Amino acid sequence: MFSIDGLVSGLDTTSIIDGLVSLQASQVDRLNGKKNDIITQQTAFKGIEARLLNFRGALTKLNRTAGSVFEGSTGSSSNEDVLTVNASDNAAEGIYSVRVTSLAKAQQLGSQGFTSSAATISQGTISFQVGSRESTEITIDSTNNSVEGLVGAINTQSDDVYASIVRDQASNSDRILLTSRHSGEANEITTTNNLAATSGAEVRPDFSGPAVQEATNATLQLGSGPGAILAEYDSNEVEGLIENVTLNLTSVDLDNDVTINIQHDNEGPADAIQEFFEAYNELVDFIDEQTSFNSETGEGSPLIGNRNITNLKNRLGELVTDAVPGLDNSLNRLSQIGLDIDNRGKLTFDSAQLDKVLNGEVEGVDRSDVKRLFGLGGASDTAGIEFILGSTRTNASAGTIEVDISQVAQRGTVTASNAAANGPLDLANETVTIDDTSNELTFTIDGQATETLTLTNGTYTRQEIVDHLQAVIGASSVASAQNLTVSLNVDKIQLTSGSYGSNSSVGGFAGSAAAALGFTGSESGQGTDVVGKFIVDGVVEAATGTGRVLIGDSENENTADLQLRVTLDSSAVTSGVEGEITLSRGVTSRMDQYFADLLDPVGGTLTTASEDFDLRIESLDSSIERVNAISEAKTQYLIEQFAALERVLSDLQGTSSFLSSQLASIGGN
Repeated sequence: MFSIDGLVSGLDTTSIIDGLVSLQASQVDRLNGKKNDIITQQTAFKGIEARLLNFRGALTKLNRTAGSVFEGSTGSSSNEDVLTVNASDNAAEGIYSVRVTSLAKAQQLGSQGFTSSAATISQGTISFQVGSRESTEITIDSTNNSVEGLVGAINTQSDDVYASIVRDQASNSDRILLTSRHSGEANEITTTNNLAATSGAEVRPDFSGPAVQEATNATLQLGSGPGAILAEYDSNEVEGLIENVTLNLTSVDLDNDVTINIQHDNEGPADAIQEFFEAYNELVDFIDEQTSFNSETGEGSPLIGNRNITNLKNRLGELVTDAVPGLDNSLNRLSQIGLDIDNRGKLTFDSAQLDKVLNGEVEGVDRSDVKRLFGLGGASDTAGIEFILGSTRTNASAGTIEVDISQVAQRGTVTASNAAANGPLDLANETVTIDDTSNELTFTIDGQATETLTLTNGTYTRQEIVDHLQAVIGASSVASAQNLTVSLNVDKIQLTSGSYGSNSSVGGFAGSAAAALGFTGSESGQGTDVVGKFIVDGVVEAATGTGRVLIGDSENENTADLQLRVTLDSSAVTSGVEGEITLSRGVTSRMDQYFADLLDPVGGTLTTASEDFDLRIESLDSSIERVNAISEAKTQYLIEQFAALERVLSDLQGTSSFLSSQLASIGGN
C-alpha cells in the first residue's frame, strides 16, 4: 500500500487505514476459514468415494454369473510323470483310475543317406500330404537343388510337415528327416515324388523306406474292471474322456494306474470372500475416522453429522445383515457362511464355517446356493430354460417371470440334392468313388469360406464317405472350428453347423467332389434365432433372440438385460407359457446396484453431494472476491482522503510561514 505516513501531519495513516478496513479483512478470514473447512470435508468425502469404488471392485468376482468363482474345479494326478490334469469350470467331482498304454506320436520318415548337407539333388516337384489335409507341392530347381535347399523349402512352404538334417553314424551320411506336425495314426505322411531320377551328381531323394517313427494314437484305459473303458486319441492332449477335464499325457506306464482326483475349487471362492471382507472393513474404518468425535479435545472429524455418509454406513449394515429375498432359509444370510457384523458395524469372518458350506457339510446347501447368496441368480422350473445373467437394471424383485417361446433356435443344416453316388442308385450297395477328378471340395460355414478340402482317393460306401468327410472337415482350420457334423439323411449327405441362430449357415458347395457327394451348388441352409417374450404380472415385456439366448429389451421395466438360454426341443413349444424364472439378487449384487445409484454421474447421491461441495466453494470464492474488492476500494478512498489532508495541512503551513514572516517584517519597521 502507498504510504503517506507523517508527511505533514505526522499521523500513522497506514495503521489508521488498516484499522478502518479491518472489518472487511476479518470477513475474508472467516470466509477462508469456512472454505478450508469445506475443502477438508470434500477431501474426506472423496476418500470415502475412492474406497467405495475399491470395495465395488471387490464385488465383481462374487457377482459374476458366467465364469463364477463358485464354478471352478481343480484336478490332481497321483503321478504327474505320466499325466497332468486340468479341470475347467463345472467339472464334476470324482476320482478316476486311468492307465496310459501308449502315447500319440507323429510319423517320421527318413531319406537315404547323402555325402553332406550340401549334396546336390535332382530337380522337379515333390508333394507332401499329412492325413487328409491339403497337399503341399515343393518345386526344386537350380536355386535350391541341394539337401539343405529341400529342407529349407519344406520348412518355409509346408504347414503340416517340417524337415531337418540328421547324421546317421551307421552309414556315415546325412539324411533328411520328415516329421508330421500332427500326431496320430490318421496323420501319416504321403509323399508324391516327381523329382527327376538320379543322374550323375544329382541324387533323387527317396522317402519310401521304413518309417523312422510310426504314427500312433494315444491309448488309455479308464477303470480296471470287466467294464473298463478303452479310449484312443490322436493327440496327447486328451479332451472328452472326462467331461470338462483335459489330460496331458507325458509317458506310458503299462503296470500302474494313475489316480485322478477332480474337486471343486474352494480356494477361489474363499479368496474372493476374504477380499470382500477386507474391503468392507476398510471402508467402514475410514467412514468411522471421518465421522468420529473426540470427547477429550472436543473436536469432531470433517464429516461428523454428514447425512449422506451416515445413510451410507447404515445401508451397508442392512445389506450385510438382511436376508436375501427369494432364497431358501437354509442359506439366505451371510452369517450362515461365517460373515457376521459386530457392534462397531464391522464384519467378522469365520473361515471354518465357510469351508463347511463349500465342502457340502451343511445339509441342504450346495455351492450354487452360495453363488446365489452373493450374485444375481435365477431358478427355472423347466430344464430347457436356463438363467444366464442380468444387470443392475434387471428387477429381481419382480417375482415370477413367465417365459413364452414361439420358436426355438435351429442350426444351419443342408442336405445334398442328390444321393452320394457315381452310378445308378442301389440303396443297399451303392458306393462312391473318389479319384483325382473328384477329390476337392469347398463350401461356406457360418459365413466363412473353407480352404480347399482334399478327399483321399478310393471307393467308399455311403457311410464310409460320410465318416471320411467328417475326418477331413475335422482337419480343416475353418470347418472344424464351427463343430460341423456330417450325417446321412436316408441316402443323401447332410451337413449341420454346430452353432445356432440366424448366423448359422451351410452352403456354397463347389469343387470337383461336390457332384460325387450329391451337391449341385445351389443348396443352402440357415439357422433361426429363438423367438419369445417375457410376461410379468400379466404384462408382456419384449425380448430379442440371438441364437439360443433370449434377451430382455433394455427399456423393459422388469426384465431389462435379462438373458436366458433356451434349449427346448421344438416339440416342447406350446401356444402358452413354456416355463417360469424366479430371480433373486444376492448381497453383493444388491450392493452393486445400490452403488450404481449412489455413483450415477447424473443425479447419483454421492455425485450430487460432491457437486454441492464445489458449489459451496465457488460461492465462498465469490464472496471473498467481493469483500476484497470492497476492501480495496475503501482503502484507496482513505488513501486519497488522507493525501488531500496532507496537502491542505501543507498549504496551511505555507500560509502560516508567510504570515509569520510578514508580521516579523512589520514589527521590525
